[in-house]
Amino acid sequence: MAVLLQNDARRIGLQLDVRRMPADGYWSQSWMRFPMGFGNVNPRASADMTFALSFASAAPWNESHWHNPQFDELLALSRSEPNEAKRHALYDDMQTLIHTDAGIGIPTFITSLDGYHTRIKGLHPHQGGQLMGYNFARSIWVDDAPTPTGSAGGQP
Repeated sequence: MAVLLQNDARRIGLQLDVRRMPADGYWSQSWMRFPMGFGNVNPRASADMTFALSFASAAPWNESHWHNPQFDELLALSRSEPNEAKRHALYDDMQTLIHTDAGIGIPTFITSLDGYHTRIKGLHPHQGGQLMGYNFARSIWVDDAPTPTGSAGGQP
């Protein structure tokens, strides 16, 4: 991916140097220490969590080092907004600010699929992906009842 970005950047006159960093020191020696980096973000359980961890001015994982007081204000407002439609509109406004002003590029999006067996109960789709936003253990159970086999529904 880095080489693809490097080649595309050349077309607009931007020189990107690609450096391979050792995996054992990436998080402590490389991550968020250079003007530009490359990584991935797993789906989060809520938009608020994504915004708070990665885009708020004081966010611990603010990889682009972006600071926007208007964004921070909208984030605070969204947390106290009980009306879901109004909160959704605030999230839309925050995403627009990120799109137009933040120094982040998203070349791909992760697609997650949940697989299950008919004996697994309580599993349902979640916007955070990854087995109900990583909260599957709170909601699922295994149905130990025998499953009929054969067309006549005979004994297993």
